Amino acid sequence: MYTRALKDKRSETMNRIIEAATAVFADVGYSGARVDEIAKKAGVNKATIYYHIGDKEALYAQVLHDVTGDAADRIEENVEGAKGPAEKLKRYFEAIVETVDEHPSLAPLMMREVASGGQNVPVVIAQDLMRIYAMLLQILEAGAREGVFIPANTLVAHLMFLGPLIFYKNVEATWKNNQTFADLFARLDEEIYQGMGAEIAASGSEEILRLTLRALLKG
Repeated sequence: MYTRALKDKRSETMNRIIEAATAVFADVGYSGARVDEIAKKAGVNKATIYYHIGDKEALYAQVLHDVTGDAADRIEENVEGAKGPAEKLKRYFEAIVETVDEHPSLAPLMMREVASGGQNVPVVIAQDLMRIYAMLLQILEAGAREGVFIPANTLVAHLMFLGPLIFYKNVEATWKNNQTFADLFARLDEEIYQGMGAEIAASGSEEILRLTLRALLKG
């Protein structure tokens, strides 16, 4: 797969830079990130970053491409060989879940990018997203022709799954990592707090997948 093979070939320094940049971009977004801070976090100087990757824009593109390129590859691999549109769609969504789970920075990165109006999206990322969209379009059109799915807007179907998944992952991370946030609910209503905690501990990704598939299946 694209990103896994790439990481194996990249130098240790290069991987440290990408990991540091990913953490910084996820924390403060593109506008708030500084190459100095990324360099310090990676244990290198700015000149090393410019030599290996380039400026902040190029670094941001590489960070996102690591994730979106991986997602496109995963989907392609998962869908290949699946029998029927329903199974293909299930595997399509499962590949997205795998990508989100393997790249925990994806959720905050995407939330920040959406909030900024997508003004920092590089061309290579748009190409990755078009590839992902095209695969879903083919699956949904084939399913509609065969009477398996209801006719559906491809973009809406994609966002119907991805939106709740990304938002859920953000809530899950906040609940687990910010005790003050969780304690607020405990003080307000202990019973509801316990219920929310149990639901967050459960596999929310699987529930989102189940509900999305149910919404698209005909009959």
